[in-house]
Amino acid sequence: MGYLKRGSPTSSVGIGRGRRWLPSILTLAALALAACGFVDIAWKEEVLLASGQKIVVKRTAEGNKLGEIGGTGGWSASRMTIEIVDPKLPTNPPIWSEPWVPMVFDHDPDTKEWFVVATFYMCEDWYSLGRPPLPYLQFRAHDGKWEQVPLDPKLYGRKANMLTGPKSGGERGLVTLDNKKMRRHRAAEQYQEILSRWPTSC
Repeated sequence: MGYLKRGSPTSSVGIGRGRRWLPSILTLAALALAACGFVDIAWKEEVLLASGQKIVVKRTAEGNKLGEIGGTGGWSASRMTIEIVDPKLPTNPPIWSEPWVPMVFDHDPDTKEWFVVATFYMCEDWYSLGRPPLPYLQFRAHDGKWEQVPLDPKLYGRKANMLTGPKSGGERGLVTLDNKKMRRHRAAEQYQEILSRWPTSC
């Protein structure tokens, strides 16, 4: 994407023409920024844990819009975070912050640790990870910090309980369980549940 540079007209004719064209230039610039701009959003979301408990988390996301004016668009994520805001307990994990897309957030009753299974949007992310057989990364909260661990096979088939496709313009109000259930069916299979086999198109 190019950027408009300020110039100095050399004649009154140039100044007049510049003034007449200025609104059009500004309009095109605004459209261009809307087509491929920076994403910086925050929202709250209900999350249903495997235990049946419902919690509320605060989430943020950063990234960049993709596509051209008039195209289908989309966006790539560069950073997402998760923070439990209800209930507020001393046993809550620290804020999770990674350049990946969380799809499962839960508490392991066996290890008594919180964990996240995350994925990604772009093939380039898969390449940067060394082209693993599955599009997932797992993290565990241990001793007050998040650590990446191998994906636990017992999680195969686990349904996503996080919103994996937030809108680049942000979410309106609290994202409820019902809202996520409706939107999950429109997502690709790899974002709906943790697959044990992944027929990648990358």
